[in-house]
Amino acid sequence: MRKILLVALTAAAMVSCSENEGFENESTMNRIKFGTVVKTGTKTLVATTENFSKFTVSAYKTTDDMGGTVQLNTGFMDDIEVDKSSGEWKYKGDYYWPASGKLQFFATSPAQTLDITTAAGYPKFEYAVKAVDSQEDLVAANVINQVKSESAISLPFQHLLTQVNFTIKGDVADFIYTVSKLVIKGAKDKATFTFDGSSTVGAWSNLAESASGVTYEYTGTPVSVTPTAAEPEAFAAFETSGNALFMLMPQDDLTGVTLEITYTAAPKDKSSEYTWNDTKVVNLTGSWGMGKNIRYTLTLTNNATPIKFTPNVGIWTNEDGTFTGL
Repeated sequence: MRKILLVALTAAAMVSCSENEGFENESTMNRIKFGTVVKTGTKTLVATTENFSKFTVSAYKTTDDMGGTVQLNTGFMDDIEVDKSSGEWKYKGDYYWPASGKLQFFATSPAQTLDITTAAGYPKFEYAVKAVDSQEDLVAANVINQVKSESAISLPFQHLLTQVNFTIKGDVADFIYTVSKLVIKGAKDKATFTFDGSSTVGAWSNLAESASGVTYEYTGTPVSVTPTAAEPEAFAAFETSGNALFMLMPQDDLTGVTLEITYTAAPKDKSSEYTWNDTKVVNLTGSWGMGKNIRYTLTLTNNATPIKFTPNVGIWTNEDGTFTGL
């Protein structure tokens, strides 16, 4: 299910107080205020309204409705950082509704460099997924064709990346399975995001690898699971509550994307007597949709070969002898 963050921009938007021309009587000016509300809802913290504390917003003034041929220009509200100080959303400066025209709002968290000069139409930005220990939840919102209103403007922030999480199970009861490493290889990590003015915010394009051989690796605390006869479906997840193990680039085609799993398997009463202590490679399937939480459940095999006995009693050997002196 897609998770949405709503940020309410209460009352008025936006032009610097030093640019008063084109405004109604100052007594009717309304300064922007911000509030947050949740619409829906152990590596990367997943953004929620409760922990959402900072975003960057730009607003562009246009005469016409926003569209693919409209050229946006800077100078109205450019890369304004809004943070939650003392429980209240604040920013530097004062921005107000203009007396005429329409406002186009685009926001990101963390801040991204919006490109409005390469071509007319909606802003875009380039993004590359960071290394595992620096990965982040990237969210964005857009609200278009806004005119002066006493009502709040809601910025519905959408998650732009894909959570990829893993759970392990074991195939035989009373064995302990312990995973020490997960490595994802072959996933594309770089793309262009273009806003589209819709409730889904926009889409990714131009997917590529930023460098040859990009990998994403988990080598944290080993994760173990021990199924039993009473609980054969016992499982263990790698991520902790509120976090994602990997935050990766959405991609429809996972051809060539593999997962390497390094683990051990041993009887729980002889945990050092491994029946498996090596790495297996599997091909990941399906697709990674924007704003989706993908969970792969790995059923590990113990590769145990039972010790068997096949008794075979040898036949008697007959020997004849001659005794003398009796």
